[in-house]
Amino acid sequence: MRRVNLTRYAVASATLAGALLLGACSSGDDASSDTASDADSAASDTTFDADTVGEPTGLGSDILARFDSCDDVAPAVAPYIEGLSLRSSSGVDEYSVYCAWETPDSATNLDEIRSVEIVLAPGSGNVPAAGDLETGGLELLPDADIEAAGGIAYTMGEAVSVAAVSVTQIQLPEVEVSITGGQWGDYPSLDAPTSVTVAKELLDL
Repeated sequence: MRRVNLTRYAVASATLAGALLLGACSSGDDASSDTASDADSAASDTTFDADTVGEPTGLGSDILARFDSCDDVAPAVAPYIEGLSLRSSSGVDEYSVYCAWETPDSATNLDEIRSVEIVLAPGSGNVPAAGDLETGGLELLPDADIEAAGGIAYTMGEAVSVAAVSVTQIQLPEVEVSITGGQWGDYPSLDAPTSVTVAKELLDL
């Protein structure tokens, strides 16, 4: 039975960002696999069995139906995943889209260690209040298009040396997007504002 990965909330976002930063700043050939392992561990707390929920309906269902595979997601993040490999656990079904790209095993340079993760899932019908997010230490990302659709965008990030990792969440009542990326050396930066732009492209906002 496939495990469906849901979008990240405040605690999971902080954990995932920290895990990715630790991976980006570690040394040795195992750094890439350690990063993936930590990220998967953080994600496991926000998974559920597809059989336990009904089939998605409304906007969430319509958006998920646009993606047959991660190949349909990749163009939105093409500059940020160049040279990365699609993680084997990635997949698309009627309940969610989970696409993660990571450093290939062939990488030999520490500067190559990076990853990008995108999750789309049906929303809960509600969005969190801005005040609650700020109280929880999250940074709001005002965007007129997202707000016009009844949604909200926010992020949490950390930076160490030349690496900066952010987990950005875009929540609409009927669909949610979570994007994990950041800045690694001279690679194009998938920072929080850029993640909002990517999410809007995926959502056609």
